[in-house]
Amino acid sequence: MWWTVERANAVTGGIWLLGLGILFATDFWWPGILVLAGIATIVQGSARPGGWKAIHGGLGMLVIAGWAVLDFSIVALFVGMGVYAIGAALIRPAPIEKKPVYDHSLE
Repeated sequence: MWWTVERANAVTGGIWLLGLGILFATDFWWPGILVLAGIATIVQGSARPGGWKAIHGGLGMLVIAGWAVLDFSIVALFVGMGVYAIGAALIRPAPIEKKPVYDHSLE
């Protein structure tokens, strides 16, 4: 597999350096830092087993950042929550059905 945790760590470091440079240059700290953290969280979650939880956290940060950019509009909140709910339903894997375990030690 080419996308490993080590590569995700390296990419995340680059994302933070580029993002901080952009934030310093534009002086757009709020909610820019939320966008940066959300993107980095999504990258980290994509490389780990069970990382869909981290991806959800990153999407949540992006929704809050979008809501802040739109001056905390109630319409933007509901639209963002709807997009998040659809994204969460598509990202989360199907639950794994546990098969019963039988003890064959007495046979």
